[in-house]
Amino acid sequence: MNPRRVLIRSVNWLGDAVMTMPAIQRLKQARPDAQLAVLTGPKLADLWRLHPDVSEVIVHEPDNCPFALLRQARELRQGRFDAAVIFPSSWRSVLPIRLAGIPRRIGYGGHARAWMLTDRLEESADYRTKPVMTPEAIRSFGNGGPAAAERPVFKHQVHRHLQLAACLGADATPCAPRLQPGAPPADALLPQDKPLLALNAGAEYGPAKRWPLDRFIAAAKAMVERHHVRWVIIGGPKETDLGGQIVAALGGQHAINLAGRTTLLGLCHALAQCRLLLTNDSGPMHLAAALGKPVVAIFGSTEPALTGPDLAGGARHVLLRRAPPCSPCFLRECPIDFRCMTAITTEEVVGAVEKVISIQ
Repeated sequence: MNPRRVLIRSVNWLGDAVMTMPAIQRLKQARPDAQLAVLTGPKLADLWRLHPDVSEVIVHEPDNCPFALLRQARELRQGRFDAAVIFPSSWRSVLPIRLAGIPRRIGYGGHARAWMLTDRLEESADYRTKPVMTPEAIRSFGNGGPAAAERPVFKHQVHRHLQLAACLGADATPCAPRLQPGAPPADALLPQDKPLLALNAGAEYGPAKRWPLDRFIAAAKAMVERHHVRWVIIGGPKETDLGGQIVAALGGQHAINLAGRTTLLGLCHALAQCRLLLTNDSGPMHLAAALGKPVVAIFGSTEPALTGPDLAGGARHVLLRRAPPCSPCFLRECPIDFRCMTAITTEEVVGAVEKVISIQ
């Protein structure tokens, strides 16, 4: 079977979506004549409109209502797709595709959905967020108890998605994700009288992924004093106040607060005008990498080998991490003393930023 129209069911989170892009790019390489349509929720629609290999974006509202799922199935049936690649692991993501009668349905089994797939792959434990220690063991370790004896092996999530694309003949070799935002509109242009550096001090998942705010501010101040840069503060609606605190500490002439003030498309245009992004492990970290921007990323509770940008770094990026025996825990909040993050110093971060901008 040579599919001419392929439906891609997108995942729902920004960073996860970017990590599926190498699979889509390899699929387009293998099937250059195929039309690739992405089925996505509204918040990621603009992301997929910027991808050069996506010919169509189908927007759906996430809804478990049976009538909504049936309506979506009817709409998909009209698309006359030959195959579907389903990246999410939920039953809801595959049910409308099954009801639409798409002949080939490729995805991972589990979640009571194997019967709805024609090509079922088995999940590998290498891709899962399995903590090295339980929260109870972490607390014991923090109080002087024994540490975990062996760290699990992690494999990057990009490989997981590539295996699905390989079912349609795609090369499973990783490649860098790419987006093409085009020139920013006039109302999105940022002042260019100083080098622009982006800063993302938030992380939607929880505080365990956030380097301390006072250290972000200290690092940003050091860069202003040494290199006369201007910081572009980014983040979601929940980070609006956080952005305000950073701008207040740096001074309005040294920072622009865009946190909570841009659409996803606007965020792309802002990052495209910056030389790098200093960030926690987050969706904007992956977005910047897909836009061709280097990142200095600070990891704590998560595992860069699993979800780092461009397969855990690439030559462009600097990933900073301390890995105590309890890391990665994948917890939202640290149950002990946050040692994985507090061990990363301000000077270390400043040095990483200086290294990146010096080689551009």
